[in-house]
Amino acid sequence: MWSALKHQAFRWLFFSTLVSLIGSKIHRVALLFVAYQETQNAVWVSLILGAQFLAKAVLGPLLGPLADRYDRKTLMVISNLVRAFLVACIPLFAMGSMPLLMVLAFLMAVFESIYYSASNSAIPDLVSKSELDSANSLITFVDRFADVSFVALAGVLVAGVGPAPAFWIDVVSYLITAAFLVFLPTLPGKAGKGNYFAAVAEGLRPLWQNPVLRRTVGTLALAAAFGSVEAALGIVYAIGALKIGVQGFGVLEALMAAGAVLGALITPFLIGRLSRETVFLMGLGIWGLFLASTGLFPFPLWAGIAMVAMGLLNSMFIVPARSIVQTAAPPELRGRILAAFGSTMQSAVLIGTFLAGVLEPRLGVLAVLILSGTAVSLAVLVVYVRGGIPTPLSETKAS
Repeated sequence: MWSALKHQAFRWLFFSTLVSLIGSKIHRVALLFVAYQETQNAVWVSLILGAQFLAKAVLGPLLGPLADRYDRKTLMVISNLVRAFLVACIPLFAMGSMPLLMVLAFLMAVFESIYYSASNSAIPDLVSKSELDSANSLITFVDRFADVSFVALAGVLVAGVGPAPAFWIDVVSYLITAAFLVFLPTLPGKAGKGNYFAAVAEGLRPLWQNPVLRRTVGTLALAAAFGSVEAALGIVYAIGALKIGVQGFGVLEALMAAGAVLGALITPFLIGRLSRETVFLMGLGIWGLFLASTGLFPFPLWAGIAMVAMGLLNSMFIVPARSIVQTAAPPELRGRILAAFGSTMQSAVLIGTFLAGVLEPRLGVLAVLILSGTAVSLAVLVVYVRGGIPTPLSETKAS
C-alpha cells in the first residue's frame, strides 16, 4: 500500500489530507455539540446535517466542471483557505445563531465538495497506473485512521474545554493543508471552456452510457440505498437490541473504523492477485452477508466481530470502486464524473436513511438489518450473474 508514497507530489497530497481530516473530525463533533447544547433540540442537529447533505448531493455535480476546467491544485488551496475562514466565523460570532450556523455548514460542505472533486481527480496524475490502488488505499486509510484516533479525542476536548478550541484547531488544520498543497505541481484541467451547464450534463451522461461506470456506480448506489440503514439504526441496534448502551455503540463504531484501517492495508495486496472488479464485488457481497448476520445473531460478541469485518470489507469495495471510476472516466471529464459519483452515493445514503425510518417501527431493527444485508448481497449476485463489472477500456489496452 505504501508504494505510492515514493511519489513526492502524492506525499504532499497524502499529508495534507491527513492534517485536514484531523481538524475536520474534531470540528464535526464540536459543531453537533454546539447545535444541541444551544437549543436542546435534535431538530437543529438534523437541519445542519441536512444542509451539508444538500450541498454535497445537489451542488456536487454542478460544481464538477470546475475540476475539469481549472487548475486542480489552485482549487484545492482556495477551498481550504475558504473553509478556514468559514470555520473561524463560528467561534467569532455564529455559535449563538442556529440559522447562521446552518448557512456556514452548508457553505463548508460546498467547498469540501470542490476540494474532494479536485483531489480525487488529481490522484491518477500524481502516481503511476500500477500504484493507483495503493494511492486510493492510503487516502481511505487516513480517513479511517482519523476516525479511530481523533473522534474520541474530539469528544474529550469538547467536553473538557468547550467547542471553541476545537474550531480553532480546525482553522489551523486547513491553513496547514493549504500550505502543503502549494508544493504540488500544477494540475490543469483538460476540458474546454464552453457552456457551463452543457459541461455539467456531459459529466452526468457517462454514468449510464459507459458500461463500466453504469455497473460500478449502479451496483454501489443500490447497495448503499439498502446498506446505509446500518448507519441510521446503529444506535437503535446497540441500545435496543444488544442492550449495551451508548458506550457500547461507541465501541462498535470504533471497531468498524479499526476494521476499515486494516482493510485499507489489505486491499492493495488483494488487487495485486485478483482484479479490481473481483475484489469490489466480493467485498460488497460479503459485506451484505455480515450486515444480515447482525440481525440474525444479536449478541454483543458477534456484533463486535461483524463490525470489524464490515469495516474491513468496506475498504475492500470502496478502494477498487474509486480506482475503477478514475480509470474509466476520460481525463477531461474526470472531475465531473467523480462529482456525480459522490452525489449519487449521497443520494443513496439518504434513501437508506429514509428506509430505516420507515421500516424500523414496522418490522423492528433486527428484521430491517437482515432484509437490508440480504438485499445488498442479492444485488451483487445479480450483477455477477449478468457478467460482472467490465474492465475499463484503458486498462484492457494497457494489458
